[in-house]
Parts: sequence; C-alpha cells; structure tokens
Amino acid sequence: MANLLTINAAAGTCEEPLDFDTLFREQFAPLLQKFKYRLSQFEQSISSKRLQNYSRTKLKRAYELLEKLDEEWHHRWETACSLAADDKKSMQQALIALEQSLTDKYRELEAMLLSAAEDNHYTLDDTIDAVMSKIEEIDSRISDAIERAAEMGTKMHEKINKAGEHVKVAMAKGARQLLHYEELPVQWRNNKYIHTGYRFLSTPAQCCHSLLYLHNETGNIYTHLIGFVVFFCIGIYELFYSTLLTEAHVIDRVIFAVFFVAACKCLMCSTVWHTLSGINDYATFKRVACLDYVGISVLICASVVLTEYYGFYCQDQWRNTYMVGTGTLAVAGIFIPFMEWFDRVEMRWLRITFFIAMAASGIVPLGHLYINYGARTLFDWLSPVTKSLSCYILGVVVYGNQWPEAFWPGKFDHIGHSHQLWHLFVCGGIWFHYVAAISFYGQRHDFGECPAAAPGALS
Repeated sequence: MANLLTINAAAGTCEEPLDFDTLFREQFAPLLQKFKYRLSQFEQSISSKRLQNYSRTKLKRAYELLEKLDEEWHHRWETACSLAADDKKSMQQALIALEQSLTDKYRELEAMLLSAAEDNHYTLDDTIDAVMSKIEEIDSRISDAIERAAEMGTKMHEKINKAGEHVKVAMAKGARQLLHYEELPVQWRNNKYIHTGYRFLSTPAQCCHSLLYLHNETGNIYTHLIGFVVFFCIGIYELFYSTLLTEAHVIDRVIFAVFFVAACKCLMCSTVWHTLSGINDYATFKRVACLDYVGISVLICASVVLTEYYGFYCQDQWRNTYMVGTGTLAVAGIFIPFMEWFDRVEMRWLRITFFIAMAASGIVPLGHLYINYGARTLFDWLSPVTKSLSCYILGVVVYGNQWPEAFWPGKFDHIGHSHQLWHLFVCGGIWFHYVAAISFYGQRHDFGECPAAAPGALS
C-alpha cells in the first residue's frame, strides 16, 4: 500500500511527462477499488439477519460515494489543471499531500473494519457510520487539494497577465520616449532614487543609437568607454614601444598583458552592459548584466595576480601556488555571475560582498610577505597600491549606499549618480594599480633580496 500512489517528482503540469489519465486510471482508481473490496468483505462477513434495512441503506450510500469519487474527481482535476498549469511546484506538492492523505485514510479504514470484525461489541451502525465518514473525508481531501492548485494557478495567471500588460505598455511608450521609474516593469527596476531617463528599446541597434542622446546611462557608458580607450592605448605602448617592458623577461610582459587585457575587458564589458541595459528583451537584459560581473571578477583577480607575482618574484613555488589559487577564483568569478539568483535586486549587497571577498583573497599572500619581510619593508613596497585600494573601497561605499541620489532622489538622474561615481573610482583604481605595477617591476630584485643566481628569480 505504501507504494500504491507514486507521483513523478519531476512532473507537475498537464504538459509535463506525468500523464494524468494514467495517474487516475493506474494509481488512484485502484485505491478506490480497494475501498470497495473492503466494504464488500465487510458486508459478506455480516449475517443478513444483522444487516437491517437502515444499515443496508448506509452501506449503499457508501458505495455511491465511492462511485461518485471514481466518476467525478478526474473531471474536477481537468478543470483545475487548465487553470493551474503554470504553477508546477504547487500542484506537485498538492498531489504528494493527497497521496499521503489517501494512504493514511485507507490504513485507518482497514484497521477499523478489522476491529469491527473481531469485536462483537462494536455496533454495526457505528462501523458503517465510521466507514462513510472516512470516505467523505477522502472526497473532501481530494476537492481541497485540487481547489488549492486551481487557486494558485489562477493567481499565477493574474500576475503573468498583469506583468505582460505592463511590459506591452512600457514597450509602446519606450519606443517613443524615455520612461519614468514607475513605468518600467519590475524586473528592470534597479535604483528607486533615479526617477527619469530610462530607455526601454526593442533591439540592440536602438540601444547603440542611444549613444547619441542623453539618458540616465549615458554617463555610465562613456566613463568606461573612454577608460577602455585610454588603458588600451597605454597597454599597447607599454608592451610594444616602452623601453621599460620591451626589454623585460617574457613572463613579466605576460603578467602586464594579463593585467591590461583584464582592465580593458572589464571596461568594455561594462560599456556593453550599460549600452544594452535599456533593451526590453529580458533574456538579453540578464545575459549582458552577467558580462559586467564577469569583467569585474577578472579585473580583481588579475590585479591580485600581478601583486603576488612581484611579491614572490624570487620564490617560484609560493608565487605559482598563490597565482594558481587566484586563477581558480577567477574561474569561479566567470561562472557564478551566470547563476539566476546572482543578479536579483535583493542580492545587491551579496554581489558587493562576493567581489570584496575575491579581492580579500590577496590578504593571505600579504600575510606571508609580512612574516618574511616585516611590516616596514612590506608597507614601503606596497604603498603604491594603497591609492588603488582607496579608490575601490570608496567606490564600493558610494555605490552600495547609492550616494548622493539616496539623499536627493531625482536630482542626479542623468549626471553625478552613484554608478557614474563608481565607474570613475574603478578607472582610478586601475590607473593607480598600473602605477604600482611599474614600481613593483622596478623593485623586483631588491624587494625580495633575490640572489643573483636564484633559480626562481627572473632577469
């Protein structure tokens, strides 16, 4: 009996692999047959003399209730299913609860009939009344489960229809003009303190055309687009024309190249995201948001790798160990942003914490350097990085608290809001880390007191 009703946990709607015709015919219907069989056994076990007319009437009513269940519950389910097809999880839970309820009630009925057959003091009327009570309770349980699924489905349909209408209105209006925050569908809302200047465009081409007019993402786009051009040019110069790196060891050049590529990737991913963030296709909206997070992750890890490389320049084993560890974090930073929950509005501080934790991974190798060289030597060597760290930390505080627009909502919609300031701090952080990298390169032998012939030392 425990396995009489087995519901496919992966299914839950009329369109899913679970066939409800099969469910009722092969799983629920046999349960009704077992109830009927138990009633017939009970009836046969009682002498016809004891079975008076009023008792026969009650037994007949019990049979009729079972027949009614057999005929009507499939129809009731089909009616509910047409309404509840969008809420798979709720209907699955309702069916599982119904399965357990029917199983429990059947066991109670078996025990009750067995007790009645063995106990002469148990009156016939009491037994039949109890049987009918159980059957009626089963009927009620089935109805409740199906009605709950139908109610949930109806509510879901109402929400979907309402959201769909909101999107249609926003699409029609967004094709002609910039929108107010309240006119955006909920999924596109991110900063309630920025009231106006929202795009809601149909194609990537229209989003690219928005580079030519003012809206609340214009500053976000150009702060990082200009930053991309600047650092791309600096990278080309340093790697191919500067006397500093053109004569450097190939691995030093690779480390600098990784840093410049990561910086340019971060800035370009951010530019693409803010350009396409005004698109009204939600799937595209989510994908390009992930690009922005991936760019940040790669930049953080590349900055840490550069510091680890020069901090352990003459200690190849430790250097490579720390760099591999940070590289592993970079891989995680590429994949985690594509998880559905990562970009939710309520996960804002979790995203910030994730990136801070990634940057904090550099604390372990810095602790190692502190043990090796002491606080004074380490601080003197690391001091160029403090400006970069200050930019990032101050930027995170401004961005996380949505300053200054949180104090004056609607006053910084186009120019000067927290995300634009964050972009400027990021560009500052990249610049100061580049300056620090030049300093690290110049001290690469002196800081670690590299022996002239040390096998791990690079010329």
